[in-house]
Amino acid sequence: MADNINVNAIKNEVIRYGTANPMALTPAVLSQNILLNQLAKPLSKVKGKWSFPSVLMTNLLQAFSDTWTPYGAVQFANKTAKNFHLKVNLPINPYDVYGSWVEDLYQEDKKPNEMPISKYIVDMISGKMTSELATATIVAKFDPAQVGSPNPDPTKVMDGLNEVVTGIIADTTNPAFLIPIDAALANDPVAKVNAFERGLPQNVSISNILVPLDFFFDYIEARETPANEVIDYNAGYRRKTKYGRNLIGVPGLTKMVAWVDGNLFRLYDRKDNPAQIDDVQVQDYVMKIFIQFHLGFDFAVNQYVYVETSDAAKKRGLNNAEQNKLYYPNELTLTV
Repeated sequence: MADNINVNAIKNEVIRYGTANPMALTPAVLSQNILLNQLAKPLSKVKGKWSFPSVLMTNLLQAFSDTWTPYGAVQFANKTAKNFHLKVNLPINPYDVYGSWVEDLYQEDKKPNEMPISKYIVDMISGKMTSELATATIVAKFDPAQVGSPNPDPTKVMDGLNEVVTGIIADTTNPAFLIPIDAALANDPVAKVNAFERGLPQNVSISNILVPLDFFFDYIEARETPANEVIDYNAGYRRKTKYGRNLIGVPGLTKMVAWVDGNLFRLYDRKDNPAQIDDVQVQDYVMKIFIQFHLGFDFAVNQYVYVETSDAAKKRGLNNAEQNKLYYPNELTLTV
């Protein structure tokens, strides 16, 4: 074991490891352990806001006549999504671990590229970032007061899925498709999922339904009751619904939600290598690690997001007659 710890040598080793592995921390941001990464399409080189234009066409068919009778129109819509500028400023004082087993990772008799200390530090950062992002991408709500805070809250650094969905529900210009659930089904999770699934529009591709994790557990236990029910205990927090979609239990989620496949995007800034170590400095025996990146999740088209509602004043659909007709012309039962 070394008699002392050379802070600058560790700094140089971390920099060397980062240079040789410039995307070493990218898996922390793009990790499949972060649920939304599994469900979202990547959209790179985004810093701040991104505009999602969409083109819609009204119904066209009409009975034949020998006169020109114009009918149908092309309409344009737009949704602005955003991501968030995040950072890591991690101080490490090697002297704090002097005499511990971690000290064995720095051995001055080895060549710098043989020392495991840099990979150890980077792996710790990566694992912690993955854990925090897995939570933040669902439950976080951005608070501008957090910028520059000496005691930042990881659940206030960006808008997670709950906040994104809440914003869509409140958006009357680009509204969500609401599915009313009868209050009488509150204590019957299987019936509630069935009602939600049957409330989804026809002729659109929807593979996944996300539900709060506690509700998911209740659903699984309720489906275990029938003697002929087959339960796959290796499926983790995913099960097939009665109608064949994936039911996914999500820690921290507050509402049952689904969307058209491909409608959710992960907005990040690939150009700057997400989560790459940007700099390592030493000051007063403390090694300082600097990381910054952009990340956010949002939907391209709000009208293709489906959310349960217990609001008796809301009806199935977009709650807008013109938009119901435009986005779901074949859903004849939609009313306002």
